Amino acid sequence: MVSLKRVSALIIDDDPEAVLLMGMRLNEACGADQRFVLEGAETLHDGLAEIARGDYDVILLDLTLPDSRGLDTVKAVIPKAGGIPVVVLTNLEDEAIGLEAIALGAQDFLNKDRLNMTLLGRSVRFAIERSALMRELRELEKLRAEVRERRKADQFKDRLLGAVSHELRSPLTVAQAAVANLAEGLVGPLTAGQAELVAMASRNLDRLGRLVMNALDYSRLDSGRASLEFRRVDARRLITELASDWKRSRARPLTVEIDLADGLPAVRADVDHFAQLLSNLLDNAGRHAAGTVRVSAKSEGGMVRVTVEDDGPGVPEGRAEEIFAPYMQLVRGKGEGYKGTGLGLAICREIAALSGGRIWLDETAEKGARFHFELPRWTAASAAAAAK
Repeated sequence: MVSLKRVSALIIDDDPEAVLLMGMRLNEACGADQRFVLEGAETLHDGLAEIARGDYDVILLDLTLPDSRGLDTVKAVIPKAGGIPVVVLTNLEDEAIGLEAIALGAQDFLNKDRLNMTLLGRSVRFAIERSALMRELRELEKLRAEVRERRKADQFKDRLLGAVSHELRSPLTVAQAAVANLAEGLVGPLTAGQAELVAMASRNLDRLGRLVMNALDYSRLDSGRASLEFRRVDARRLITELASDWKRSRARPLTVEIDLADGLPAVRADVDHFAQLLSNLLDNAGRHAAGTVRVSAKSEGGMVRVTVEDDGPGVPEGRAEEIFAPYMQLVRGKGEGYKGTGLGLAICREIAALSGGRIWLDETAEKGARFHFELPRWTAASAAAAAK
């Protein structure tokens, strides 16, 4: 966990008195274990200039500035922040704006009208900790690449990554259960402020849980320790069930189109890993779609090709291979709030390769992103191999 006695924060807000008052109240609420030093900027222009000059632990960003409003403000600040975590403060009632701000790269969002300093202080701490964790994971992956090039300590590193993620899973599960009990009122009713704190804790624990599980999955797949049990899988049924269930679970409404070719053959696959591959692609599409996600499948020679596409901004030209690298995240816009760990597509590539297939980004798509993956058709030879 990150421990900061002094937190240097830049608050971009056009109300200088609010900045001064927030600094005083934050320090009163957080006590002696943490001291906030706030610098203010009243316009987006001044804020960007201050980011370039200063060395800040966190940026608090108001979405209603004299020279910028709404998500355009987030889009301007995130690329210039250089990895500094950004917490969005808004008095806009539309929660979707806050969630889209997170999808664009912000660590969290808070409504100014319901803000209390204890909540803000904890949000800032969590934002700094999450940002530091992602930096550490990226550094860990760089180290992993160096180990591969030298052909030294590769097995040790993979075991360490898996062990650390495994050790995190048990206390994380306990924490999630405790927060869920609080949210359900099992230890007594919560005030509005307490309920907001519990919701924030639950959101961040869920985010950390996905990070840990993805790290575990990727470690097992990449190290060759994953065990895949190949059998006959009804591709039509699995795709239909997964896409339908995924649609019902979305935080925001999306149109999900399913187009499966007549006579779609069964595939040779591990059913759980097939489901994980498709689910990861659907989650990726859902984070970036403007309103529609389309799933289609057809037979291509000895393979079954599944396509997942969205109508979002698309992937920048020339980065079709880069997006499959571990911990790689591209800002595409839109989304539901959770911006991912940067492991989803890397896991997809590992599963496709271990299954005798492949996955790629279709760069000919005129709009949005279109991913294809192929798995082998189930054949008599597949049945004979499975029977051994």
